[in-house]
Amino acid sequence: MSHHIYHTEAIILGARPSGEGDRLLYCYTRELGLVVAHARSIREARSRLRYALQLFSHAQIDLIRGKYGWKLISATPISSFRELWSHAGRRRVAAEHLRLARRLIQGEEQHEVLFDDFLNGLTLISTLFDRESLKDAELLLVVRLLDALGYWGEQKELSLAFAGCTFTEDDLAKIRPHRSAIVAGVNRALDSTQL
Repeated sequence: MSHHIYHTEAIILGARPSGEGDRLLYCYTRELGLVVAHARSIREARSRLRYALQLFSHAQIDLIRGKYGWKLISATPISSFRELWSHAGRRRVAAEHLRLARRLIQGEEQHEVLFDDFLNGLTLISTLFDRESLKDAELLLVVRLLDALGYWGEQKELSLAFAGCTFTEDDLAKIRPHRSAIVAGVNRALDSTQL
């Protein structure tokens, strides 16, 4: 029995061990949304997929849908976002954001804007050094995530700080004067998710 092979870009949002050398990967894909895929023998030293599929990695992947779920059969790295690993503040912001995304995204659903937000957000975070800019970037990413998933709701007065966002340091400067109101809005939106 042959299976259809899905070719798509993915960002690795997280992973957990499965069996001796396998891993379940949380892959946010451009065409399929959030997919939990089984990667066989990826934890073994001889695995060629191992380095292409680390946390934060952006890769071109091939998936098949098997009887028991998705299976990852190959991957080609595009970017590992190495800069995130070399700075503890950057790594924390990126990891927390991807953890929140895994919690909020329910099921498989294509959402290209959200995929681009993840990619642009990781790119932005990887260029930042100071704590205040990282705080603003974290807020920007969380609001964009909540808005894309429909949790931001009627808080349009706070959305002015995010209108026409291009994920630049200029966008972060718009956030700083409204930071406390945006944090309150994020807390209201997260409470409304009941997750």
